[in-house]
Amino acid sequence: MTYSNFTFTDHIGLNIFVHKWAPEGSPKAMVYIAHGMGEHALRYGFFAEAMNKSGYVVYADDHRGHGKTIVDGKAGVLHKDGWLGTVKDIKQITDQMKKDYPNLPLFIFAHSWGSFLTQEYMQLFPGEAHGIILSGSTGKQGMLGPLIFIGKRIVKKHGPDSEADLIYKLAIEPLNKPYPNDGSPNAWISTVKEEVKKYDDDPLCGFKPTNGYFLEMGQAMKRMWNKKNESRISKGMPLFLVSGSDDMVSDRCKNLLVLVERYKKLGIKDVTHKIYEGARHEALNDISRDEFVKDCILWLDAHL
Repeated sequence: MTYSNFTFTDHIGLNIFVHKWAPEGSPKAMVYIAHGMGEHALRYGFFAEAMNKSGYVVYADDHRGHGKTIVDGKAGVLHKDGWLGTVKDIKQITDQMKKDYPNLPLFIFAHSWGSFLTQEYMQLFPGEAHGIILSGSTGKQGMLGPLIFIGKRIVKKHGPDSEADLIYKLAIEPLNKPYPNDGSPNAWISTVKEEVKKYDDDPLCGFKPTNGYFLEMGQAMKRMWNKKNESRISKGMPLFLVSGSDDMVSDRCKNLLVLVERYKKLGIKDVTHKIYEGARHEALNDISRDEFVKDCILWLDAHL
């Protein structure tokens, strides 16, 4: 395995930081990893190395406002063209991957916020990927309307780059409500205390994004869960949706299954899912880790 990194300048002039893990010998396919909110791509290094051992070359960027792409210490800022600009950044990376390895199939593994960005990527750029794994995702958000309303008012008053104290309290803090005795405000991500502590201790994890970030995410969910927009997804692209059974982001998978059924009704030919019993939002960093990694690689191998 060979690790390297590079930056590229996106369409509005931002320098996007990208990690790359390459296997020994010639890879059989490519995997792009889209990380979640309030974290960064290097957390997926062990996962990338596991895929390297199975012959996959892996790229993962730090999205706008995250990791080493943060500008001037302002975490969570999505900049001028915001959400859609971040989706375009993903397209720019996957285009680069195709130039680097023109004869290899491209897969996407996307977690949480990354999965929402990828849901829109699938609509805007249908058929670009050979297959997609969505982790910790959802197809419904019960407070979507009120959050958009509140977000618009706050952004108008305080600006898009103001820290989202109220929205974070309304949208994110309740995810931890079932775990008051676990000793961390981030216990909702995993049952494994060591993994939660790593997250808590990481200065690039767990920050509050901006009000503009949350407003744009709410508006994107409303847009991308529109039936007409979802119908743009390539019907021939395989999808694998994975989640912990106690993932509060999807209301313990109720709203993940909403998304699964909606994709099937759209006529997408190959839609499968797996729920990992006892795991929380980051099933990749929970008691299910070994099984999760194995299942993802088996799914990738089966769809080459």
